[in-house]
Amino acid sequence: MRKLSKQFMDDLLGGLLSRLLTIVKSDDTLSLEIRDDYINLYYRGGNLYKIEPKSNGYSFDFDTKYCNNSIQTKQNISFSNLATIDDYIEMIPFIKREMDFWFHDHPKTEREYQQTILRENNKSSISGDTDYFIADIEYANKENGSRFDLVGVKWLSTSVKRKDRSSPTLALMEFKYGDNALTGTAGIIKHFQDIESFIKTNKLGSLYSEIEDLFNQKMELGLIKGASGSIHFDTSKNPEFLILCANHKPNKTAFKRELKGALSQCPNIQDCVDVKIATSSHIGYGLYDAQMIDLLDYIK
Repeated sequence: MRKLSKQFMDDLLGGLLSRLLTIVKSDDTLSLEIRDDYINLYYRGGNLYKIEPKSNGYSFDFDTKYCNNSIQTKQNISFSNLATIDDYIEMIPFIKREMDFWFHDHPKTEREYQQTILRENNKSSISGDTDYFIADIEYANKENGSRFDLVGVKWLSTSVKRKDRSSPTLALMEFKYGDNALTGTAGIIKHFQDIESFIKTNKLGSLYSEIEDLFNQKMELGLIKGASGSIHFDTSKNPEFLILCANHKPNKTAFKRELKGALSQCPNIQDCVDVKIATSSHIGYGLYDAQMIDLLDYIK
């Protein structure tokens, strides 16, 4: 269950980790994501820190693979002398530098753009005007077998809807960068099959509860710009399944071909989930209800 304990929340809001939260809220390149009583701090889609509670405070874990890059810098990162939370916070700019060099050699474009979508809809100047917030990125639950690139909260930005805390609905999202990502073992057809299987096994209830708690904690932490308080999902409506395909070349046929193939494999999928294709509002990554095209309208 992706949720933080009361003690963890208290330490972020005014205790041991309060400075870290301030840093995250002041740095648009960082994203704090809630896990099972620990947090991941993401930078460019990579996990900069895994922070979890210990008997004497909190541990900060960093994947040292990011230091194995092609650029040899004068200042090497050494964690052996780090003793306090402030020590780890002071290392963030140096870790980001190492990650920049590593991503040059080993690009993770899809994950980087996932975090961009989160930033645009949760933390930017237009966040209060979009119709979707991002509750989580790289969501995975071993208990119910679900996995989604992004899990969102559709909460229309009209003043009436935004005041109605029981109107939000669930939005499950898959992100593809470029046409080469549309096929294969992790392509569009596989995603249709997975989401239909997940919903048919009646596991949506636990997902609703988990994402509701997670999103409410994010709002309490001040990580959602343009929203506060708490929400309750409207479970009377089907969740949406949004396909976000960045930089699809318009004159290529692969996207529509794969969508048609997926629909032929799962002809009844829209009985349980509203499949929509996300398009941009002119240019950008803000998610708007008016820019979502129904699957059948898109492929006709």
